[in-house]
Amino acid sequence: MNIVDDNLKYYLENTLVTKAVIDSRLTHPIIKLRYPKRWVYILLQKYVNDFFKSGSEPRFISLAGLRGVGKTTLLWQMADYIYGKNHKQIYFFNVNILKNLGVDLLTALEAFQRHIIKKRFNQLDEPITLLFDEVHDDENWSKTLKILYDEARTACILCTGSSALLLNQTADLARRMHIEKIFPFKFSEFVAVKSYLESKGSMLTPVKGLSANMKETLFYSETIQDAFSKIKILEKDVNSYYQSFNNNETLDLEKLRQRYIAYQNIPNFLFYENEISINDSILDLFKRVILEDIPKLNTSFTDSAKIERLILRLAGSDEINPEKLAGIIGVKQNEINELIDILAKAELLNVLLRYGGLDTKIVKNKKAFFMSPSLRSALLSTLYGQHLPEQFKSKLLEDLIVMYLRRCLTDGVISFLTTSKETNPDFVIETRHRPVLLEVGTNKTKTKQMKCSSIDCRYGLLVSQGIASPELLGNCIQLPLCWFLLL
Repeated sequence: MNIVDDNLKYYLENTLVTKAVIDSRLTHPIIKLRYPKRWVYILLQKYVNDFFKSGSEPRFISLAGLRGVGKTTLLWQMADYIYGKNHKQIYFFNVNILKNLGVDLLTALEAFQRHIIKKRFNQLDEPITLLFDEVHDDENWSKTLKILYDEARTACILCTGSSALLLNQTADLARRMHIEKIFPFKFSEFVAVKSYLESKGSMLTPVKGLSANMKETLFYSETIQDAFSKIKILEKDVNSYYQSFNNNETLDLEKLRQRYIAYQNIPNFLFYENEISINDSILDLFKRVILEDIPKLNTSFTDSAKIERLILRLAGSDEINPEKLAGIIGVKQNEINELIDILAKAELLNVLLRYGGLDTKIVKNKKAFFMSPSLRSALLSTLYGQHLPEQFKSKLLEDLIVMYLRRCLTDGVISFLTTSKETNPDFVIETRHRPVLLEVGTNKTKTKQMKCSSIDCRYGLLVSQGIASPELLGNCIQLPLCWFLLL
């Protein structure tokens, strides 16, 4: 047996998950608190329960999302849950380590069957859980996991990986793998986690179902009167939630909101105190995506400096003008379109199409928002330092609003309106028979753009930090930002 075989066998012998390993992975080494769970944990828990109880699908789940949103932690939290249900045949594979050993995933799984479980996957008659972290580090991960899924019919398979690769190189897995997108924190998640850490175990959360009710109210009401009457019903629960901040001496609502928007909506930075360190870490995140993910999607994009310049340009102005950008950055116009597409697949950007018309899908009619406002904030800090000019604060707010819309609505119903006319609001939500218009502002209280819009809509929503409480003005509902953040 050669050195590689020895190293592989030693590695495989340590893939069995134990309670001690779970505890070490899920407990902060200094404060000794367990890492809190994301809201999506409840959904993953249901998938796992359904499989172990009745063998129902999905049993192959991939967690995709921006780097740093907590995918690996979720993987270990699911291992903890499954272990607690007395399903102790759980194995964890870090595919990056296998890559460093010079071993591909297929070879590792063949050796795993020979040396660890001592039978073929298709001979298993008891449930087994297989966890794969950073699965995209194996060049043939898609084909290998397809084989695994088909052979190991008693296996619950969970994996994490690069969004760009998971979402776009899965032809062999299309009907087998369920992709669960993991987004940055919602504000209520962020508050729950911060309160948990401050109180060492107690979470401040909204009343159950408030987010779902808010979504139905804002985007699916038939008329503005219907929407506003539902808002008045929700008012008690919203006020009760925010009133609880007054009863908590350690949680300052305004400071939390500012820090959430600019710095800490990405879970990985939860334990960072220094804002410069957060920005530096986010810039490193960009470099990893540019250097590691993008070349795997398109081998022709090897000039990382040009990609970095494009991203920085988009941070200053989210309008996409291929001709202008191509000249500034030094690439062909069609490459701008390809790069924008790849950056969206890598979960760095949310790209929206312009509302209406037959030509809306061409690149000049697209607009790029960042997946997290913290991404734009970090990029702009390289130009303006830690104190951003006022005009960019509205850009951070737009990123945040689009992030919320993307996580609660399907992509096809969200579009933006061209800025060539001041009379257009920001976004169009195409639900029911006529759309809802959405305008966003930092301290805006006027609904002039809604009134002047020529779009035949059900009603309009103005979301702003400058609004204190919900108000009905004509065919527009003025909504405080703090309400929208409870979606």
